[in-house]
Amino acid sequence: MNTSTSTGRSLLFFFTLELALSVPFWVIGAMPAVQVLPGLQLNAFWSFSPVLAALILVYREGGTAGVIDLLKRPFDYKRVGSKAWYLPVIFLYPVIVFAEYGLLWSAGSLLPPPQWSSAVPLMFVVFFLGSLGEELGWTGYALDPMQERWGALKASILLGVAWGGFHIPIFVLAGRSLYWIVGQFFYTVASRVLFVWIYNNTGKSLFTQAMLHAAFGAYWFLFPVIEAVPSFYDPVILASITTILAAIITILWGSKTLARYRFARSSDHMSKDEQKEVTL
Repeated sequence: MNTSTSTGRSLLFFFTLELALSVPFWVIGAMPAVQVLPGLQLNAFWSFSPVLAALILVYREGGTAGVIDLLKRPFDYKRVGSKAWYLPVIFLYPVIVFAEYGLLWSAGSLLPPPQWSSAVPLMFVVFFLGSLGEELGWTGYALDPMQERWGALKASILLGVAWGGFHIPIFVLAGRSLYWIVGQFFYTVASRVLFVWIYNNTGKSLFTQAMLHAAFGAYWFLFPVIEAVPSFYDPVILASITTILAAIITILWGSKTLARYRFARSSDHMSKDEQKEVTL
């Protein structure tokens, strides 16, 4: 199968190289902790394998200029046309968090009350910077050619599978249960549909993806956490909530682009520039 796209990018090479770069970190993760700095273990850098793969291939395909262009993507907030899209960027994952919290509360579970603390903005910044190691690869390199070939929904599901699979060895090494890993995998896949929906409606801004990725993890710090998640964290419930949201969004915005709202006043509701961005 020819894996090259009209953009000159090879998806097969990207995912193969990303896997090859991840394996050493998985091996390190199976060994006694190797600390780079106090509290920072060497295997934490595993999350940067997607951007390393992307940078290697972008340099191979476009030289230094291509690398510079990719590294500029996290600052592309000017691509966002309607600032209203920052509402789902910032609040989508708090809604999902509190949807699970509300379901468990209504079922009679004993839950810690949410409490704002300095950890939330601090972890948002940490997750934002860390997310660039993934999103510069997943979104900056792979997503557009995947959408070009398969359309938005199928591309988001396939990329979600890669994203979810990317984390499975780390979860196994952390001793997570099969129930937890399977739930988290499907939660991740459904979340990628939401990511692509926002990406395609914000001028293909990678900045919004990094913001969304940060929100994906940071808002759990509204509660006491153990190993980065609160005690009531249930990925199967989260997967169910997020899958329902992804299905609703797909019905309303269309599976081909996830960017053509079916109840807009006219079929030409997007600007010509926005339509061009979606179809590129």
